[in-house]
Amino acid sequence: MKRLVIFIFAALLAAATPARADAPTADVCVVVGAAGDDSYADGFAAAAKKWQDNCLKADATCTVIGLDDQKDADPAKNSLDRDKLRDWIAALDPNSTTPVWIIYIGHGTFDGKDARLNLRGVHISAAELAVLLKPVKRTLVFVDGGSASAPFINALSAQNRIIITATQTGKEVDYARFGELFATAIADPAADLDQDGQVSVLEAFVTAAQRAQDFYTENDRMATEHALIDDNGDKRGTPASWFQGTRLVRHPQNNVEPDGDFARNVDLITTAAERALTDEDRTLRAQYEAELEQLRQQKPNLGEDDYYAQLEIILRKLAAIYVKAPASPAAAGSAATAAPAATTP
Repeated sequence: MKRLVIFIFAALLAAATPARADAPTADVCVVVGAAGDDSYADGFAAAAKKWQDNCLKADATCTVIGLDDQKDADPAKNSLDRDKLRDWIAALDPNSTTPVWIIYIGHGTFDGKDARLNLRGVHISAAELAVLLKPVKRTLVFVDGGSASAPFINALSAQNRIIITATQTGKEVDYARFGELFATAIADPAADLDQDGQVSVLEAFVTAAQRAQDFYTENDRMATEHALIDDNGDKRGTPASWFQGTRLVRHPQNNVEPDGDFARNVDLITTAAERALTDEDRTLRAQYEAELEQLRQQKPNLGEDDYYAQLEIILRKLAAIYVKAPASPAAAGSAATAAPAATTP
């Protein structure tokens, strides 16, 4: 029984690889804030360049706001960057099913009532952004990698959205490294924690947050940023420290639904097999993966034969999602090669 389960699991990893689609996989807007100090400018620009490279690999559209030359504009009255972001959101196709990504790289502020992205010239508040994004019903990934960013969770949280902030409160006002680290993590093979060939939003979140905390530990400094993720629309947010890999090891009290399930299945740079899945396939996959997580939690109370029997049923259902498209010879060969080395779930 155990050997059969391992073979099914290996076959899952060697999913079919059909041709790439011509349509963009995501519409991405990278917003670069005012550097404030020249020492930050190079890091912000480098992170924006990484996002452009990432989008090229992902076959995603990429718009960058905040790096063009505006020397002739009055810095105090300049609203060009804010207007560009407003126009970009307004131009989104409401009928498209392509995910929308908005990435902020820069500093933020919080006055006790509202948080803001510190753009060049006129800033944009969380409240204003919430109004602008209200008509957007498409999957939305919003990453605020700046300081004082936590209030954006409360402002933007909704179903079918993933909201990520670099801080856990609006009072964490020091320069945050998380945003620049996330730009690297989303395309870093080392961040592929479940080894499925692509980096999910959740994996990038956990990886970037850990790397940020490693910086403070290695330099013997008090951490001034603690990243949060909200992907269930409850406006709460879950700290990265609650995850071990992509598995939630600490659960909220009072039967509050945990975050992570949605972000676990959203990627920027996806495999061809992932792109071949339909919305129905993804819905079923989320259901089966939830069943798998429940079974894992019950494992200590089950006999080995019972556990593996139930595990086989779930893995067969997951495998059925991926075998609709004919596997290439390379994929079939990798399945045979991977089977002996596969690890038991």
